[in-house]
Amino acid sequence: MLPPISPIAYRPALTGLRAVAVWLVVLAHWTRAPFPVGEIGRITFFVLSGYLISGIIWKQQLHPGAPAGWGRRLVTFYQRRGLRILPPYYLALLLGALLPLATLREYPGWFILPVSNLLFYRLHHWGEGVGHYWTMAVDEQFYLVWPFLLGLMGRRIGPLLAVAGSALLFRILWSTWVSPDFVLVLLPSCLDMFAIGAVLRIVEHSPRVQALAQGRWVVLAWAAWAGLWLATHATNAHALWLFVYTTVGSGAAFLTLSWVLHRPAVGQAHGTNFLLSPVLQWVGQRSYGCYLYHLLLPVLYQRVVFRIFPTAETRQFWLSPLPTVLLLLPVLLLLAATSWHWLEAPLNKWKNRLAYAE
Repeated sequence: MLPPISPIAYRPALTGLRAVAVWLVVLAHWTRAPFPVGEIGRITFFVLSGYLISGIIWKQQLHPGAPAGWGRRLVTFYQRRGLRILPPYYLALLLGALLPLATLREYPGWFILPVSNLLFYRLHHWGEGVGHYWTMAVDEQFYLVWPFLLGLMGRRIGPLLAVAGSALLFRILWSTWVSPDFVLVLLPSCLDMFAIGAVLRIVEHSPRVQALAQGRWVVLAWAAWAGLWLATHATNAHALWLFVYTTVGSGAAFLTLSWVLHRPAVGQAHGTNFLLSPVLQWVGQRSYGCYLYHLLLPVLYQRVVFRIFPTAETRQFWLSPLPTVLLLLPVLLLLAATSWHWLEAPLNKWKNRLAYAE
């Protein structure tokens, strides 16, 4: 018999983990790192989303087959999600249109809906300064379909693992029969990460999972993931990497989240939990703004550099990774802090007034 879902509570360590994950993505994009360190952040975010959203759906009984009133409660869930995510997102889109960003100006409807992941799949290239929005589109599509999938599967590990396997199968079949280009931006390709997060929500308190919730297993799992990347690229097996890396990474993210959830805030044997540091808590709380604006800034920065500096050598220096990071980091943090103070925090207060019906 499965244990009951534990109460939904604020976990500050997860806020610190968000800070680490979002800056892995930001720095990977700003520095054009050859190793896919940004994928570690993205996979962790998607697994975390599966963990949190599945917990809300089960706890609040928002899925078909739940007690009477599940439809009204599901509407409340969508209202809360929309209020938290969409206004800051649309503000970022407006700023991008004013910049202007060519892809956003040419295809505005794909971003407004938002289905930008389908646009990038159709175009087979990333838009200038908007390429990261595909993950937000996938996340919002996940919110729409996941309550209904959980209603079909119930709170059972086997069907969830089958969903994870189906994502791997989808990537293989779609790449073979249709096209391998940009297959990873389609929602079915990402379901393994969300499903593994849901599995963690079920088994997080089991003794076996608690035994694995140790830092050495986290390091070993991500080292194995990195070794897979090295082996597939050294042997020119890039297709194999694209097929399996999110599934393998989901396992590493599963262990990472298990370790974070079971790590004590303060303990004599473990010391202070670094994820609870004031800096990471501050950044993690503002991680959404960091993610929203992090690809807009390099576009603006590049235009300024080309306007100010006439020679190629000077431009090359200022657009190299170190000056880019040093100059854009405080600007991004300021933008994220402004977004949080004037928009996100007030919206969160409104969101919290939307209570689920009994």
